[in-house]
Amino acid sequence: MAFRPRVAVAGVGHYHAVYPPFYLSLLAKHGAELVGMADPEPGVARARAAHYGARAYEDYRTMVEETRPDFVLALGRHVDMPDTFRFLVASGVPFLMEKPWGVDAETVRELAALAEMKGAWVATPFSMRYSFWARTAREMLAKGDLGSVSHVRFRMIRPGVQRYVDQGCAWMLSKAEAGGGVLLNLGVHGFDLCRWLTGEEPEIVSAVVSNAVCRLDVEDYASVTLRTPSGVVFHNEVGYTYPKAGGADDERALAAENVLLVETGDGVRIVTYDRDEVLLAPEGYTGTWEGVIADCLGRIERGEPPPNSARDCARAVSLTFEAYHMAGVPSE
Repeated sequence: MAFRPRVAVAGVGHYHAVYPPFYLSLLAKHGAELVGMADPEPGVARARAAHYGARAYEDYRTMVEETRPDFVLALGRHVDMPDTFRFLVASGVPFLMEKPWGVDAETVRELAALAEMKGAWVATPFSMRYSFWARTAREMLAKGDLGSVSHVRFRMIRPGVQRYVDQGCAWMLSKAEAGGGVLLNLGVHGFDLCRWLTGEEPEIVSAVVSNAVCRLDVEDYASVTLRTPSGVVFHNEVGYTYPKAGGADDERALAAENVLLVETGDGVRIVTYDRDEVLLAPEGYTGTWEGVIADCLGRIERGEPPPNSARDCARAVSLTFEAYHMAGVPSE
């Protein structure tokens, strides 16, 4: 009989639960039985639970205790995440928690230490690791096909902040509730990808942030440069400054001694001294956020460890706040 995990979702009012569509539909697509959905806004929990035939809860603790799920997807406001994290670790239920797990680096490091001490099954959705470009680059790096790596460009520019208001998540625009702006929300992917691709611990060498477009207390643009011990330079550029809803200005590229790898819409452009062609992703390739969900559910079924560690999330968040410090952003 096929494994059908029983999944509960905490903080289901989070925008990633249903937009663009997102986690709920992906869980259903990959065979999960959605047994409970919790949110401090009861109306939101009821509406989203009804769509999937799940039970609605206001308190995620009650939901976990009553539904006894195989797996929990934990979302919600960043400021609320530490309490949810600690409860789920204590419960012993495997869980995937949306980044960044908190609004300051010290708290996130403490959570990672707790997860390690308790041997908790916990992961964060570092979806950029699942892109065909990232997987190809990592594989070629491991084989030594690239030669010395010069630099990586990671750009992720998305539409403005009104979408968070429209999606009922205006808390994303409050530093007290979200911890930061686009650098913590999107830039954390770049920080993680730098470590995952190179296998090295980078340092921040420059950082600048701006809120010139949205004029909020969180930044809407950031550009950070990292350097690894071997000399790889990683450019991490993120923003909420794309003018059209539903669009993006993204770039992923790795420049090395022998090869330039550039992400395309459906594959990877590979440029060498005598080659310039696009390698298409295999038919049925499952990448980005769907790749995260499929991987986590598969690992739960097989009894395997999570796809990334709690320390990975803590290190990416720590780099984010180191960048804020270098950019002159005051801490709370």
